[in-house]
Amino acid sequence: MRYSLRSKLTLSYLLIVVTVVGLISLIANTYFKMQFEDYVIKRQENQTNEIINLIKQQYQTDKAFDISYLERVGMNALEKGMIIDISDADNKLIWSASHHNGGLCEAMMYNMQKNMYSYHANWNGKYEEKSYTLTFNNQKIGTLTTGYMGPYYFNNEELIFIKAFNKLFIIIGAISLLLAFVLGIAMSLRISKPLNKIAHKALLLSEGNYQERLDDTSNTKEIEMLIQTINKLSVALENKEKLRKQLTQDVAHELRTPLTSVQGHMEAMIDGIWEMDTKRLSSCYDEIIRIQKLIGNIENLSGIENENVLLNKEAFDLSQLVSRLLDNYEKEFLAKKIHVSYVPSKTLIYADQDKMSQVLNNILSNAVKYSREGGMIEIRAASRHKATEIHVRDTGIGISEADLPLIFERFYRADKSRNSKTGGMGVGLTITKAIVEAHGGSIAVRSKVNEGTEFVVVIPRNEE
Repeated sequence: MRYSLRSKLTLSYLLIVVTVVGLISLIANTYFKMQFEDYVIKRQENQTNEIINLIKQQYQTDKAFDISYLERVGMNALEKGMIIDISDADNKLIWSASHHNGGLCEAMMYNMQKNMYSYHANWNGKYEEKSYTLTFNNQKIGTLTTGYMGPYYFNNEELIFIKAFNKLFIIIGAISLLLAFVLGIAMSLRISKPLNKIAHKALLLSEGNYQERLDDTSNTKEIEMLIQTINKLSVALENKEKLRKQLTQDVAHELRTPLTSVQGHMEAMIDGIWEMDTKRLSSCYDEIIRIQKLIGNIENLSGIENENVLLNKEAFDLSQLVSRLLDNYEKEFLAKKIHVSYVPSKTLIYADQDKMSQVLNNILSNAVKYSREGGMIEIRAASRHKATEIHVRDTGIGISEADLPLIFERFYRADKSRNSKTGGMGVGLTITKAIVEAHGGSIAVRSKVNEGTEFVVVIPRNEE
């Protein structure tokens, strides 16, 4: 059986309160009972000592026992639940409460037993007697015998107090349960309500609805993080969906253009409109190569994204690789009058040389492509304590803030009007990032529109 979060939280509050109040009540009741029993026993001892002192004082004054005085002392003790007998030095009974008023003594004992059984159904007390020697000037003058319900007993006032104390615990427990129930419902609503909205939003995401955002806030850190995560996931999935649709359109466009061209050429030659010569066949061949290149790029990207990048790491001088790549772009630099700022200096790096050549080639290709005539490209490489950093900065057209987070997405193009001949297929930077991350490194980009772009590649120097 499944329960809602609200029910579980409410039951948890109730269980915690029942456990805490129950333990406190048990501990407090046990401690109180022990302390109260000790108090009652000491009270009986104090009453006995008080009787002994009264008898001694009377004997010291009169040099003999006063029967009427002993009767007053005995009746006072009887009212406090104690039956006393007093004998002289020869053990001859002088005064006895049971002899004086046996009916009252029996009624008192019965009432004491009734009180104790009402306090505890399994009370196993019984009537007990203790004898105390009465002395004067170090000589025995008599014996005091006290009878009571042992080992302790509660009088009416004490029993009323104990029952009131227990009732107080019951009231506290009932109020605590009620408060726990109310607070449990209130707290569970505060927690379950945003979670229900989050669950509903997650269901919408699973159904492809990415536009709606959660505008709720919570002072619970974990719930607030979950809300922000769901919103970020919505944005990411929405962007992914846009890129997926764009990918479909781009791939369809990239394939349609060369296929349409080849089809037109072939139909014209079949119909005899064009003569089948080397020039026209070469044109068809070029279009087929474009299709093959497109499929190859998709395969390469798929392999890299599936973490199938095989690295052949070695230590080499990065400056030699950069210089060789710059020589390859010399024609483009001259055509656009681009000034290149790079001072070769020996910079050791531990990486796959071919893959790093691909990374730098993709970055340099973009820098040249989007640089204005007469612009500048600056390249800096330096070995840090634990990594090698490569900076490539240009003074080109830059990238807008809206496009900047998406430039590493596959088939993404900031300028939708560019085609594969002018703007590439949109997989170069995706492959670049995958290669860098396969080395355990990172790639970052900073850019401002009409000011330029800077790529920063960091490759760890651990030689494994």
